[in-house]
Amino acid sequence: MADEVTVDKQAFHDHLSSFISQWKADKRSGDTLFGGVGSIVLVVGKAEEIPGFQKNNAFQFWLLGYEFPATLFIITPETLYIVTTKKKASYLEPLKGGKTPVEIFVRGKDAEQNAKQFERCLEIIKTAGKKVGIIAKDTASGPFVEEWKKAYGDVPKEVEEVDITTALSAAALAVKDEKELRAMRDASRASSGLMANYFVDQMSGILDEEKKITHKALAQKVEDKISDEKFFQKLKVSNGFDPQQLDWAYQPIVQSGGKYDLRLSAVPDDENLHAGVITSAFGLRYQTYCSSIARTYMVDPNKSQEGNYKLLLSIHEIVLKEIRDGVLAKDVYAKALSFLKSKKPELEKNFLKSVGAGIGIEARDATLVLNAKSTRTLKDGMTLSITTGFNDLTNPKPQDKKSNNYSLVLTDTVRVRVSAGETVVFTKDAPTDLESTSFFFKDEEEEQEKAKPKAKKDSRVGAVAQTNITKTRLRGERSTNQDAEKEAARREHQKELHAKKQQQGLDRYGEATGSFNGTEEKKFKRFESYKRDNQFPPRVKDLIVVVDQKNSTIVVPIMGRPVPFHINTIKNASRNVEGEWAYLRINFLSPGQGVGRKDDQPFEDPSAHFVRSLTFRSKDLDRMEDITTQITDMKKSAIRREQEKKEMEDVVEQDKLIEVRNRRPFRLDPIFVRPAMDGKRVAGAVEIHQNGLRYQHPLSTAQRIDILFSNIQHLFFQPCQHELIVIIHVHLKNPILVGKKKTRDVQFYREATEMQFDETGNRKRKHRYGDEEEFEAEQEERRR
Repeated sequence: MADEVTVDKQAFHDHLSSFISQWKADKRSGDTLFGGVGSIVLVVGKAEEIPGFQKNNAFQFWLLGYEFPATLFIITPETLYIVTTKKKASYLEPLKGGKTPVEIFVRGKDAEQNAKQFERCLEIIKTAGKKVGIIAKDTASGPFVEEWKKAYGDVPKEVEEVDITTALSAAALAVKDEKELRAMRDASRASSGLMANYFVDQMSGILDEEKKITHKALAQKVEDKISDEKFFQKLKVSNGFDPQQLDWAYQPIVQSGGKYDLRLSAVPDDENLHAGVITSAFGLRYQTYCSSIARTYMVDPNKSQEGNYKLLLSIHEIVLKEIRDGVLAKDVYAKALSFLKSKKPELEKNFLKSVGAGIGIEARDATLVLNAKSTRTLKDGMTLSITTGFNDLTNPKPQDKKSNNYSLVLTDTVRVRVSAGETVVFTKDAPTDLESTSFFFKDEEEEQEKAKPKAKKDSRVGAVAQTNITKTRLRGERSTNQDAEKEAARREHQKELHAKKQQQGLDRYGEATGSFNGTEEKKFKRFESYKRDNQFPPRVKDLIVVVDQKNSTIVVPIMGRPVPFHINTIKNASRNVEGEWAYLRINFLSPGQGVGRKDDQPFEDPSAHFVRSLTFRSKDLDRMEDITTQITDMKKSAIRREQEKKEMEDVVEQDKLIEVRNRRPFRLDPIFVRPAMDGKRVAGAVEIHQNGLRYQHPLSTAQRIDILFSNIQHLFFQPCQHELIVIIHVHLKNPILVGKKKTRDVQFYREATEMQFDETGNRKRKHRYGDEEEFEAEQEERRR
């Protein structure tokens, strides 16, 4: 166990006091929950290879915030007794002296002493009362557990055992406090973001490009995404969210092609992803608290499938509305079943036997299942995994052999609220509506073009074309009049543009912009190298000059102490050699040095005393040269970073492009782009989506340019009149990054004819002679 383990004493005693208070209250009200037990025994065995939480592990984590393997808890209404090893006991020792007494028995290598500790525990159990609370389906294992079971042996003959699994859930694990609810919310948002922003993109891209991938391979891609910290940071889950604390509550499950298993324990098979009904389910764990999400996606669904999905959505909404404080779990299931019977009673046999279960530290609380028999009462602060679905439905109009049977499932992680409030759905960021979950990849039927109405002829005009009749009599007058009208319209338009530009300038350079005499006022910047002493490089102990590249800092020894200087406070460094000594001079920035410089740095207090330079000497000439080079390179890098930052100041991060999901987007190809993207010059494609344009490079899905309609200021189209290319030019309001370059103008162009061609001939010339090639070239030119 890591040395930084620190158990929160306040949280520990708050949780333990709350649990014991409910235990005592139950004793006063008739022992309906705890069954009149006088003590509770919880034993945790060795750490499992596949991490998972049972009631004993979950309760231990709820109290301590960590899992302590090979540890025994004996709880009485007065005291908590803990049996564990010496190292773990050192972490638990600070818990003493709280509201509830804590007594710790430390195990060692002395077998006789260890046996006496277990005997003392058995005496405590017998003294506490005639009943002892245990977990009936305890799966703990390991040498420590075997030793305890051997000592515990004949105790059940003297003391009655009572299963308190439900009591642990109701009194401790089911109702969450604010900190636990925040962890649940963050885990759920991460899950829904992974579903909506990664799985759907991967799945739809594979189907659209008609690639083949197995369920297991696709599930593995989703599973590997958990290590992509940048992806989860872009989701903006919450302030202070740490992607490194994410883990899997249960692995991704992807199913399609008529074979479906809607249990959490299902495993994706090696069958290829089928373009029909696709189910995806997984659960992320954050700070050990679980979330669960499942969605069904349909490719080219028929009316029957759409109708069944709409029915499932209605049932799901009814269940969510029923999740409130004071409602019995079985009543929620009864409400859903009643609605199903009123709409499609023939589907009752396909409906799942429960509509959810409790969720928290455990991925599924078996004592809090929303089925027809459960008598548990929902309470404010509980969190549930709501799952509604139909299993093994028959498709009346199958698209292919694998579409005869299908299943539908929806899972959301929710919080129970008071009766007056609405149920909070933590996983709402992954949409469930029919439009978002349906995909259509078949070619749409083209509508027949309607015949255009013919222009009406003027009865006064006979066979003479109407456009030949003009208002002027003489040919010389016509062009003059037309040019004058165009010139007047142009002048009027120029006035409008001038007024618009002038107003933009006033808005931009007005007094409210915070500028001073037309120039931006410079502000003093603070630079921080280290927040704590332990962040210093280890080599500072030798009292030498240390160049810390990571923190952009030079640490120098002054009066026997290491003193850090940030690179932005240093002007330059130089080295001089005099005899056997090498002198290192470090010059600092100070007021009055940069007179006349445009980039003169402002200071917080220019009247203060400043150190202009520091000089160090050493006989190690090579080291002094090396330090000088390192400082100079670091200064250059700092200046370059500052310039790049200034360059990129006006680059605004765009909103995300909303892709067209339920049909293929309008597409134009082959298209080239300016500025050119990295790599080989290959024609790509421009697609129109809901809120913008996307240029996709054909050789790499990662290379693409997204332009939102809201960021487009001007859009020009230039036909290929007297030109070899057709251009669509986009002028942006705010610049974007194309590759690593900033640009405010993007051009999409297409070659209307060959801009370059081979005059020397190619491989066709071996077999074709005469005018055939010229004839083919002319035909190609006409086609273009």
